[in-house]
Amino acid sequence: MSDEFLSQFSTVKQRRDRVGDLMAKILQKKQTLQGIRNPIPINLEIGCGHGHWLTDYAQQNQTSTYVGVDLITKRIEKAQAKATKRFLENLFFLKVEASEFIEYLPSDFIIDQIYIMFPDPWPKNRHFKRRLIQDDFLQLLAKVSSPESLLFFRSDHLPYVEWTREKIQQSENWEIVDQQLPFEHSSYFQDLLPSHQSIVAHVIHNPC
Repeated sequence: MSDEFLSQFSTVKQRRDRVGDLMAKILQKKQTLQGIRNPIPINLEIGCGHGHWLTDYAQQNQTSTYVGVDLITKRIEKAQAKATKRFLENLFFLKVEASEFIEYLPSDFIIDQIYIMFPDPWPKNRHFKRRLIQDDFLQLLAKVSSPESLLFFRSDHLPYVEWTREKIQQSENWEIVDQQLPFEHSSYFQDLLPSHQSIVAHVIHNPC
């Protein structure tokens, strides 16, 4: 998080407040449209890119709430422009690091579905520690997941697929299940890639 945009939010409080401000906006909309319901389930895409896939999915399911996060400013701007153009009040995008978004998620919300589509595989051994799927991340994610939460992972990089499968199999919080992605639609990254594999996992433990 070293670019000019994120340097404006260099303290933990500033970054926590950014997440809080977005979720307060979502909370206000949900309460206005549907009345108070806590916690509010959200569908989270980590590494949403330009928002093609999530925008199309959110448009098909406008009673659910969708949030896309990414670390590249132009991606978030283009994604938000898509949501604005389609007048989607159930779709939101935020530039934020995934672990911080999850850690700072207010108690008014719970994560229902998680989508990780074609993440950076960090293929070199010395960079494996930068991969999103890690033991600590899976544990953190479980803490804010609903009892029915599903984690959907898709990649064209076979070593990362196998890495993810192993991490989930070793996790006390998740188990691999035989289930399909709930929404199939072409996306910018998927169209560029020749093939891919998917893993779906169900949460099995929610630490207090």
